[in-house]
Amino acid sequence: MRNDDTVLIQRILAGDATAFEHLVRKYQKQVHTLAWRKIGDFHIAEDITQETFLQVYQKLETLKDPARFPRWLYVIADRLCIAWLRKNQRHTEPLQDTDLSTVETEAYSQYIATEHARTFAEARRDLVEALLAKLKENNRTTLTLHYLEGMTYAEISNVLGVSENTVKSRLRRARQHLKQYKFMVPAALDITVEAERCSRKHLNGDFGMKLTFQKDDLLYPLQMLQGLAGEQDTSPMPSNVLIRAEGNTVECIATDMEVGIRMKVEGTVREEGTITVSAEKLGDIVEGWPTEKPIDLATTTDGKVEITCGSDLYKIVELADAEFPQLPSVDDGALAIDGETLRSVLHKTEFAASTDKVRRTFLNGLYFNLFEDRTEVVATNGVQLALAHCEPFGLSEDNDGFIVPLKAVKGIERTFADSPEVRISRVANQILFSDERTTLTAQLVDGEYPKYEKIIPESPKMRTVVQKEPILRATRQISAFSDPKCPAICLEIDEQQIRVSPRDSDPDENHETLAVESSTGSIRIGFDARILIEALMHIGTESLVMEFTGELKPVIFRPIGEDGHICLIMPMLLKS
Repeated sequence: MRNDDTVLIQRILAGDATAFEHLVRKYQKQVHTLAWRKIGDFHIAEDITQETFLQVYQKLETLKDPARFPRWLYVIADRLCIAWLRKNQRHTEPLQDTDLSTVETEAYSQYIATEHARTFAEARRDLVEALLAKLKENNRTTLTLHYLEGMTYAEISNVLGVSENTVKSRLRRARQHLKQYKFMVPAALDITVEAERCSRKHLNGDFGMKLTFQKDDLLYPLQMLQGLAGEQDTSPMPSNVLIRAEGNTVECIATDMEVGIRMKVEGTVREEGTITVSAEKLGDIVEGWPTEKPIDLATTTDGKVEITCGSDLYKIVELADAEFPQLPSVDDGALAIDGETLRSVLHKTEFAASTDKVRRTFLNGLYFNLFEDRTEVVATNGVQLALAHCEPFGLSEDNDGFIVPLKAVKGIERTFADSPEVRISRVANQILFSDERTTLTAQLVDGEYPKYEKIIPESPKMRTVVQKEPILRATRQISAFSDPKCPAICLEIDEQQIRVSPRDSDPDENHETLAVESSTGSIRIGFDARILIEALMHIGTESLVMEFTGELKPVIFRPIGEDGHICLIMPMLLKS
């Protein structure tokens, strides 16, 4: 990890913006998790995360030892959290009233199920916060990184700048402290407070299902399934995994009723059967297993699952699997699409999707608009829009478009990151993605997507061609002189150049100027720097064309040499 960071940092300092994108993607979730746990507000944590990486970009050349980057990054995030806490006072916002129009458009039973899931999620979140609040700061941070972020001892050691033994000690102290709340912990954190470990002589002789795995063959799918559980789950189901053995095939299945994953696992079936266990507990045991030793897994008549290695034995409780949801299978008529093509259109668009869970939830995903000659993949949050084309999806006779939830999109990118080909099938209100090993199922978002094509200007009055890296670098630099809560910038464009300056300050004090390749006019226009940076980072060509219709009209960004991909941004009002 440290060597990788050193290489990335060297590339960034040499002017490679792509390397910075890799560095952000590598640590973004970790920084956000730390800020969220410290501040207690998901969206404020997002702002602090963005500010953290903005400071990283501005101060990276001051880092003397690139191998200590994780610790340096954590210190920046921690200081920003402390600054926010000193400046602001915590407050609790009242729950919003239920929207009766939602009830009228949904079946009553579906509404009740949704409300139950929401209530459970809120109660579980509050319980987690209450349990974590009982721990000391260092122990709470370490436990959060290990159990909620899924980081290894070595990774936590690298981020916090302490030894692995210190990490283990903090986790041990945290678990010991939580033992008095043991009846609450499984439901809230899904962690093993105290593993039951005994000698081989205590084995129960009556077994049901018997399986044997190599460590890595079982650990990989468990980590993937736990990744599903980490995406802000709304039911207790994602904390569990169903393992099914039939013939010579072993499958691991997890679902949260919105997204489900079924994965084939390499293993030896000695006795067939099906079990449901805590994915977190089983994953903890497997992660600490010696790599060279096989894992034997067997069920007993007393409702336990025994995991053995030589003379060592762990027991975990087998859970009822009768109500575990059944996931559909991809049919024979599924569409096969190039894996790189699928990942590309998702990457070019998903950043623009809304993350607002209260209003306009139909924007919390990607819209697949089906045409005879192409499929348009669209994301928007009302302020920005991203659109990309790929080959047509002939998934239904009526060619109705559909909305894939953002959580499923992130799961697709992670699950099929290396798949050369992905098959896609639609079953009623579900969409299925699969390769030779894994099937991901997602409930489609119920709602009508807005007529996005109406806001895309057809005849721009002005076009400006510019290289991507200079305008991206200038936007990042100037945004540092803007209001951190709303880093707005001003672009003054003519036939020769673009002048970039903070929106609400004297442009003669801080500004950067860059040349344009061509321009058909002049304009003065404002943007939210964060949105502009995000759009530019998802453009993969060296040059792009900006199309303007007016100072307050949507601006189109088109990569040059890459048809079918556009980003649209609504500008901001400038002072006279």
